[in-house]
Amino acid sequence: MVKDNVKAALTHSPLFIGVLDAAVQMALEAATIRSYAAETDIFHEDDPGEAVYLITEGRIKVSRANLEGRERIFTILTPPEVLGEMAVINHSPRTATAHCLDRVTTVVLYRDDLRAIMERHPGVLWNLAGILVKRLADMNREVEMLSFSSTAACVAYALQSLHLRGAFKPGREGLPTLEFTHQDLANRTGNSRETITRVLKDLERDGIIKTRPGMISLLNPAALEDVIYGLRDQDE
Repeated sequence: MVKDNVKAALTHSPLFIGVLDAAVQMALEAATIRSYAAETDIFHEDDPGEAVYLITEGRIKVSRANLEGRERIFTILTPPEVLGEMAVINHSPRTATAHCLDRVTTVVLYRDDLRAIMERHPGVLWNLAGILVKRLADMNREVEMLSFSSTAACVAYALQSLHLRGAFKPGREGLPTLEFTHQDLANRTGNSRETITRVLKDLERDGIIKTRPGMISLLNPAALEDVIYGLRDQDE
């Protein structure tokens, strides 16, 4: 990635939006570019958290294993999102594994460099605070959905959030498509594979999604909102 492209990536990152050009220039001088092949890991759960990653290309699955060793998928991150900020701030080990679904390119800033940038340019610190607040809001929303909503609403919410994050790519017939198995979706929502299969069949019957082995395509993304809030059930 050439220097001008790195600067553009920094400028469009939520970490540096709206800050002085001097802050971007300081980050540019400290940044390291790293690329990863598809199906490789950037870091693993319990690794030291030494750097923050600004995603410029590709999709990253963030997950961890529960006490039974079962994978729990938290989300899929896409450009221009930020990865790994919590461990960097807390000086703590990584709490999840970051796995590349595609070829991934990142702009990497190490802890000491990021701290120096934030001390000199508080706008970056405010942006980081905004990222963390959004993470917390998303987490609270997800806890609410998983605790008080039907399984269908949880599945619809998971699909909608992944769609809004850019995890789906154009597939057959130009439909937004995600390489996600029934087990992956079970790991995302905390349900059994059998339950997920039943819900997906209902969504497919209603013309909202289309499934193929290992694939989920969205036929009517807007209808997911109706499922989340139970509006379709009220209409039937």
